Amino acid sequence: MNRGSWKLYPNLFTILVGRPGIGKGGAVNPAYALLKEANSAHVLSDRLTIEFVLETLSKGFSATVPGATPQGFTFGKEASAMIFAPELSIFISSSHTLQILNDLWDSRGDFAYGTRHKGDWKIKDPCISLLAASAPDWLVRAIPNDAVGGGFTRRVNFVLAKTKQQSIPWPISTNGAGIVRAALVDDLKRISQLRGEIRFSSDAARLFESVYGSVVGDWEDEATASYITTRWAHTTKLAMVFSAARADDLTITLEDFERANALVETVVGDIKTVFRGAGTGDYVTACDKILTYLELKPGATRKEIMGFIWKYIHTAELDVCLATLEQGGKIRSIQMGPNTVYLIK
Repeated sequence: MNRGSWKLYPNLFTILVGRPGIGKGGAVNPAYALLKEANSAHVLSDRLTIEFVLETLSKGFSATVPGATPQGFTFGKEASAMIFAPELSIFISSSHTLQILNDLWDSRGDFAYGTRHKGDWKIKDPCISLLAASAPDWLVRAIPNDAVGGGFTRRVNFVLAKTKQQSIPWPISTNGAGIVRAALVDDLKRISQLRGEIRFSSDAARLFESVYGSVVGDWEDEATASYITTRWAHTTKLAMVFSAARADDLTITLEDFERANALVETVVGDIKTVFRGAGTGDYVTACDKILTYLELKPGATRKEIMGFIWKYIHTAELDVCLATLEQGGKIRSIQMGPNTVYLIK
């Protein structure tokens, strides 16, 4: 999409966030299997270092696109790929990885990167997507506080699941084969051949102007405020994806943009929870664990909370955490017989 002096591409950085066993793999693995079967994208493993990723992109991938040759195709090179990281901790091992990912997300022309031992890498028009998953505790530990309100978090859609949607002890494959799966694979192949600028329909353009003009609240947390500044781009990128999935007309309809906007609004709410354990206070991590416990348990006594969090704080510190959360409007307490019970507010 033309943005004046630069172009916006539909590459997305998406990280599924949830505790182990909640179903992150069950969400991404079927999609990944379809993509591999369609052979319609270049997929890079999270087992690779960021340096190897850059080296691979600098060499480029063989590309076949509609052209004017007798065979109807033009052959060349491209640097578009998806990094698939079902365990994000394997891939993000240093702060410079985050900065490189920031630059790759922007997809603005040629990218140059140099190292002491391997020299310079030059990548022609990179367009990189990231599909990853992570447990919330690890995510907060891995991303430095200065990056929470900075470049990386504003470029990523953090999709949070607090509970498992359903429990199926004996799952039955419903898309392992058949007409639907074949149609999905064929559609992915067709989508991979789409070329050209995507435009807004007139009614979608008016909604885009409204989203573009939205402002950050005065008292938003750092991660949320940072993400909202790029909200218009996330919504537009996702609407471009919906457009390509719906039809080949390269047009974002009002329905495409409304659907994308609603999902991005969900991410805005999720970020507040994902990064509430990030901060410089002495008890931030403990307070986050208490909130997580109370979200899963509808009301708990002080003794029950201490039984859950005893590895991290002692009894006097628990009193500080409970008072802080209550005065901060995050929890409330009620009297039930002889016990004080704490609940999410």
